[in-house]
Amino acid sequence: MVIGATGNVGRHVVDGLIRAGRRVRAVSRHSRSGSLGVTPCAVDIRDADAFRSVLAGADGIFVNLPPTLQKEDLARIGADITKAGIPITVLLSSDLVGSYPDSFMAASHQREETALGAILGDSLAVLRPGMLMDNDAAEWSGSIRDDGNVFTAFPDALEVPIAPVDIAAAVVAALTTHGHGPKATRRLLGPEWLSARDRVTVLTKVLERPITIVEISAEEHVALLARRLPDPIARQKVAMRAVGPRSIAECPDLPVGKEGTPYAAWAAANAPAFGVSRPGSRTRIPCGTTTSPRCPPRTSR
Repeated sequence: MVIGATGNVGRHVVDGLIRAGRRVRAVSRHSRSGSLGVTPCAVDIRDADAFRSVLAGADGIFVNLPPTLQKEDLARIGADITKAGIPITVLLSSDLVGSYPDSFMAASHQREETALGAILGDSLAVLRPGMLMDNDAAEWSGSIRDDGNVFTAFPDALEVPIAPVDIAAAVVAALTTHGHGPKATRRLLGPEWLSARDRVTVLTKVLERPITIVEISAEEHVALLARRLPDPIARQKVAMRAVGPRSIAECPDLPVGKEGTPYAAWAAANAPAFGVSRPGSRTRIPCGTTTSPRCPPRTSR
């Protein structure tokens, strides 16, 4: 069973499980028609009776939970999974639990790990991915499509972005190869350190269009992110970039996923989000189709 089956990770989990020869119960608030081997279920996990109704017979469950769930909600979910006799639960958490443990963004993930761990015990496997490559599409696609610009306060801050398909592969492995005994919490990172400047260089090449980095102040960056995110999250994202390493020599020794999807491959697969139908075609998607707010013009500095 996949909770959050239409999300940026969940949809790849569904695909991976089908390729592994498993039948999948795809649970999301807005169900879509399922392909062969997929049973779509329109269920909100916050609806206790509806959630219980889809658990019977599942031999594994992946959960990507909304951050608004509280301890009592998580206790109920864990108890329902236990009563259904599901032997393995894979929880999508966040690397922020370990790297920024007292932060606003880590709080909901820490709450999930603690509450579900207390009930599910050794049957719980926790995955902690770092920054998703898809975040760049969410943050930059509108301004790239409209103006060919990327607005950022810290273009040289290095991060280790990971492709959702690589997170999904780890989920599928955990669901299909689990054994008895405790499951180690696993940290998932991308294949290399990249700054916003590095990633824009890759996008420029892959999308075959000029893209300009426009440097803005930290407060301007917060305001830009706050158009689509809660203000505390926008502030934390900018604050993390402010203190991030600026050179490889400054980067901590992290277990990067060297076999993971390169940023260029992710960019090519997601070219339509940036207004290009497919790399190499030079076919542009009209700017009027963008769903991200257009950024006001600013002066480069």
